[in-house]
Parts: sequence; C-alpha cells; structure tokens
Amino acid sequence: MTVLNTSRFNWLPEPSIKDETHRNRTEHTLDWLARSTSAEATECRRFLNENLSNFPNEVQQYFHHYLQERWRITFFELVVARMLQELGADLGFETISSDGKRPDFAVQFPDGKIIVEATAPIFNASVEIEEKDRIPLLEIIESKIPAGWLVGVWELPKIGPADSKQEFKRTVAQLLDIPPPTKDATDLELTSELPSGVISLHLSPESSGGRGVGMEGFYSNSDNSETRIRHAIRQKRSQVRGSNVPVLLAIQASGKSSSFEDFDNALFGRTFASYNERRELVETGFMPSGEFNNKSEKAPTYAGVLAFLEMGWLGGPTPILYRHPRCASALPESFLQFEQRTYDQKEKRIRKQVSTAKDYLFQKLRFVQMDPKRS
Repeated sequence: MTVLNTSRFNWLPEPSIKDETHRNRTEHTLDWLARSTSAEATECRRFLNENLSNFPNEVQQYFHHYLQERWRITFFELVVARMLQELGADLGFETISSDGKRPDFAVQFPDGKIIVEATAPIFNASVEIEEKDRIPLLEIIESKIPAGWLVGVWELPKIGPADSKQEFKRTVAQLLDIPPPTKDATDLELTSELPSGVISLHLSPESSGGRGVGMEGFYSNSDNSETRIRHAIRQKRSQVRGSNVPVLLAIQASGKSSSFEDFDNALFGRTFASYNERRELVETGFMPSGEFNNKSEKAPTYAGVLAFLEMGWLGGPTPILYRHPRCASALPESFLQFEQRTYDQKEKRIRKQVSTAKDYLFQKLRFVQMDPKRS
C-alpha cells in the first residue's frame, strides 16, 4: 500500500467561532471536534489529522465515514493500523483474500507477511445502559451546581428513562442551594435518600471559579471480560480461517475492570488450589482451559492474539502478544519487541518474555498530550 506523506492533511479544520465548552454526554465526538476551540479539542484534532494523513485517500475516506458511524471500533482500527505502520509494515486494507474474505489488514514486513484482524467487542453492556440512564440525572445536577464548586457524584438513585425525575430535581436543588466557596472553604459531603435510592455528592472548591461535574462515581456490574475475549476468538475464526500466512487477532478489552489477566484466563486457562474438608491445601496447579489449549489436532487458526486494554485519546498500555502454543509459524521480527506470553505444556504454566518496546511505539503515534474532558 502506498502511504501518503501529507503532513498538512487537515480533515478536521479549526473552528472559526470561539467555543471553549467541553463535549456534552449525548454529543458525538466528531460534532464536538467540529465546533470546540478548547485546547483539548485542538489537540484531539491534531491527533486525528496527523494519523489519518499516513493513509491513501480511499483509506482516509473509510475512516472518515466509520468514525462517524461506529466511533469506538474504528478508533481502535486506526490505532492498530498506525501501530503496524510504525513497526515497519506496508498495509493492504481490507484486500480480498484467495477465498474471497476481507480481513482488516494484509500486513507485509520485510521479513514476512501476516494477516491482522482487529475487533473491539462491547464489554459489560449493562454498564452502558446504566451510563445512559444516568445522563439526564447528571445533567440535572450540572444545571444546579453553584459557581465555584466541582461536584463528584458518588452515588445516584436507580431512575430509568421513563421514570419521573421531579422529586430528584427538587432534592438536588435543595442540596446544592449553597453559596459559592470562600477562600478557606473545605470539601463538602451532601447526601439525601429517596425511595429510588441515595444521592451522594462530594463538593470541592474550584480555584478558577468554574463549576461542573468532576467525577461520576462507580458502576455496579459483574465483569465479563474473559467471556467476551473468548467470544471474540470464536466469532472471528471464520473471517480468517484457511489463511496461508500467520494470523494475529488484535482484541481491545474495553471493560472498566479488564486486565491482561483476563487474556491469560481466556486464552490459556487458570491456576487452581484444592483444599480438603479441614481446609488444608492439598493441591495446586494449572487448568489449561483456555481457547488456545483445546484438544484439536488441526493447525490453529491464529498464530496469536495481540491484546490491548482500552485505547483512547491518551493511548494505553503497550499491547501483549499471546502466542498460540501449537503454532509453529514464524512472526515478523518487529513483533518480538512486545511482551510475549505462551503456554508451556510440559511445565504447565504461562511463560512470559519481557517487552523491549517500552513506550516508544505510542510516542510515535503522538497521542493526545492532555486529558480531553468527557471526549
């Protein structure tokens, strides 16, 4: 694939009308970037414009369209594509394979070719529903915050989109009916209990005299990261099965509590401990119950998984390369700088090889250098 060298590419121009406001909770990120002149928005536009300029026109158009239609997965695809370029690859983007399939990236390195398929499944969907239900409540709180206070929302009642919010609105107005902070003001804890649940707010003096919600508290959910990683492995097999070159599946784990340990469990299995009736430890070991440790005699579909945690404007942790223990295919040397994990079947444990990549890779992508508020 021919790469453009258009450093002046300017898909998202600077807005002509001054607007320092942050993105509101229901506004699409691209709509915010099209209007806001804040320092955060300027830096986010710089990141997108710079990175998109590394692709041919037809690929730029793909990202333009799908960043609007499906922001989260397309942002991740952009990060993966740019990472592969910075590793020294020439990318074929959704090229048709010999069996008529269209994997995301046909990746040519000087020392070999691979296929990379990228996916960013939804983790903990119940949290997204809870977040949406909270939006009107948070907007009510924001409308009532006195000047000079920053509000942290520790807890909110369970009030659905069809439920009346009048009692909540009255209670919030009473709680926040306080004057602006004095110079020696200290933090305040404000709490009220409604039939639908507790309102718990933490107020801090804002030195600049501004106002707003600074923290939105915690969400109650049971983490399903391991299950979603397993599902992604199975779901994408048909897209890349039969490839005549090694296949890597890039997975973004997006759960609020997702960790690389979830990849360990999903791909290889987990440690266990057994106790007798007197609660004495009698056995420890490793249960190889992961997707990469099945009993199949067939050659594995994947050479490995490139595991990412949530990627955003600020970047994220360097990915870890999980290598399939039954795959003998060589990978391009550029990938060997990542931390590598595989399962040692003789020793029955996960082997780890330390990364030499450090943070330089994401420095090359020049992620946003400040924290964009709710973007």
